[in-house]
Amino acid sequence: MKEIKDTAQRHIELLSLAIWALLCMAGLAYSTRFAMGVAIGGLICVLNYRFMAWHAKKAIALPPQKGHSYMVSRFILRLSITGLLILGVLVWVHVSVVGLLLGLSVVMLSIVSYTFYTYIFAGGD
Repeated sequence: MKEIKDTAQRHIELLSLAIWALLCMAGLAYSTRFAMGVAIGGLICVLNYRFMAWHAKKAIALPPQKGHSYMVSRFILRLSITGLLILGVLVWVHVSVVGLLLGLSVVMLSIVSYTFYTYIFAGGD
């Protein structure tokens, strides 16, 4: 079971990077501010996903009560840092808000794409 989860996570990460790269290149055709928003949003999103996976793996090894408090504290920390980064990017870098939101959706788009592929084309395996 662990191998399936690791394989799915690896596929989602690779798909996230591919979607992120495609959106950045497509954004360049629109404007540099838009492409920069997609690039920065995607970077924040992918790093946030990696840290979440890393924290979840560490929390599983802890006793249940400690694992729960560990995950809650790390969630609040990640959320705060993400919020400050987004605020800083919007205030000081002046990127496109729509591009930033699109970049922040990269992991969600890859999860949905991977799920559709798995259950429609691969037969749910």
